[in-house]
Amino acid sequence: MTTPAGTGANRSGGRLEMFAADILDEHNYFEVIPVRFFPARAMEQPLFARQCKVGKDIYGKTKRVDVILYHPRLWKNCLVIQSKWQSSHGSVEEKYPFEVLSIAQNDFDTIIILDGGGYTDGAKQWIINQSGQNHLKHVFNQGEFSRFASHGRI
Repeated sequence: MTTPAGTGANRSGGRLEMFAADILDEHNYFEVIPVRFFPARAMEQPLFARQCKVGKDIYGKTKRVDVILYHPRLWKNCLVIQSKWQSSHGSVEEKYPFEVLSIAQNDFDTIIILDGGGYTDGAKQWIINQSGQNHLKHVFNQGEFSRFASHGRI
């Protein structure tokens, strides 16, 4: 049985999002439902939500992010984690400029976890080169994100 073109990528992207959520859970973050995320920051404890609405994309549509977290000491203004998985050549990498431009117009620092190995070297290098500009702070693979977290940076 074949699946629609984006279905496998969406499922793999979901696993990458779950990977990030598992790391946050290991670091004592409490998961809340998206509609409770922003009010829950008043509790002054580490928390996160998945698939949370955070503003608009460059086309004016509601932007939903994979993970957003709050930490009262490290990420008082929140941190977004976007998951970009691509295991075979396809159109996902063509969406990188859209993602970078949408990050630039929003108010949240962002990390992208890029993995799967199916992107071209040029696309990977381009998005890595965008790190440090506007709100895009880092582009990591899974191992790099794990090390970032293990060094107390989330």
